[in-house]
Amino acid sequence: MDVIAIIDRFEEMLISERNLSLRSLNSYKADIKELLEYTKNEINVSKRKIENYIEHLNSKKARQSSIMRKMSALRQFFLFLSEEKLINQNPMLEIKLKNKNKPLPKVLSEQETKLLLSYFEKKSNPKLQAMLHILYGAGLRVSELVTLTKDAIIYDENSKHYVLLILGKGNKERIVPLNNVAVEAIHNYISNLPEKVKSAQYLFPSRAKEGHMTRQGFAKLLKEVAAEVGIPIQKISPHVIRHAFATHLLAHGADLRSIQKLLGHKDISTTQIYTHISNEKVRALVEGNPNIKKLKI
Repeated sequence: MDVIAIIDRFEEMLISERNLSLRSLNSYKADIKELLEYTKNEINVSKRKIENYIEHLNSKKARQSSIMRKMSALRQFFLFLSEEKLINQNPMLEIKLKNKNKPLPKVLSEQETKLLLSYFEKKSNPKLQAMLHILYGAGLRVSELVTLTKDAIIYDENSKHYVLLILGKGNKERIVPLNNVAVEAIHNYISNLPEKVKSAQYLFPSRAKEGHMTRQGFAKLLKEVAAEVGIPIQKISPHVIRHAFATHLLAHGADLRSIQKLLGHKDISTTQIYTHISNEKVRALVEGNPNIKKLKI
């Protein structure tokens, strides 16, 4: 079987079994093609060949995070080749990398977060206010925020609180509670919408080809708010707000497993990076599955 056919079969497996997003799928394929270019399309390679490839990447001054991502893709690829009996042995089984250079996430302090949100005390921008309160109050990825639909806002009849039904990475669903401030901001935003916009599918519609506000558009607005309140713009981004959500929860006693669920992390090790913020006694935050119904808006 030629290499192109093998990659096609691998792609079919990723789609059917891993349910990856298009972006992740393209990233996997690019990483695999880069290795195959290095091995001249040879797939029966030794552990030493992989080690040489890593040295090659280091010689090109590739970032450690980039190398770690490539190795993750190659582990999946060679596992597939091994299971399909297309190779004699899996060279990735003994390859171990430690991401020594992985930096701690940038995080806003609670005081800085309050300063950021204080912007709306002086200036009225219901849409941006709702987006920022959802981002910080629910810890969403920016892609999850801008693609929120109105049907994603639901009501938990058990707790009598609103929650968000989020479709995250790999089309995995998770439920995230909304605090009262965020709910109030959403209702204020919706009540100020023109009638013709209220019927839009997305919560934050725009004239962009996607039909909703873009990630780049929101990030730009966020930096403008930061500049207005005196926070360095290089310190702010939508992902920094997500980090703030997690670290502030941890600092106030939320347990790591609950934060993992809220963030939609597949592996607890991804969430553990936030433990540098607080060593306080942990407690449960979110348990069980709420009995939900859609909110009429």
